[in-house]
Amino acid sequence: MAEYRMDENFEDRVAELRQKFGSLLDDQVLHRIAREERGNNMAPKKIADIGDREEVSVVVKVVRINETKTFQKRTGGEGRVRNINVEDETGTCRLTLWDDDVSLPEDMNIEIGTQLKLTDCYTKHTDFGLDISKGRKGKIELE
Repeated sequence: MAEYRMDENFEDRVAELRQKFGSLLDDQVLHRIAREERGNNMAPKKIADIGDREEVSVVVKVVRINETKTFQKRTGGEGRVRNINVEDETGTCRLTLWDDDVSLPEDMNIEIGTQLKLTDCYTKHTDFGLDISKGRKGKIELE
């Protein structure tokens, strides 16, 4: 969580929030609230420095855009998934788009070589390597 600790004033604000909310919110949520109040996102990381189950921001280049696949959800209904292979100077990973987001490459005119800024996205290590997903609050922007 070191990337959340920005300065003494930031830590003071986290302490105020901790006192206000008590044990209702954990430190990760308190840090997120304090960060959002300041309008700050996390400093971008490099792919090689990203761990499992992190919330990250990273700048990457698109190297491959895969086709959309459909599947049956465990809860019923049909789901859609699309992977985009991305890289930076330290490594490669997959950007995984789910359901409504599978059309982002066309909607944003993303093609091979496009630079993307992924903000507040979530990571997961899988059998295929590192996956980054936008989640509900993440952003994908052209860099």
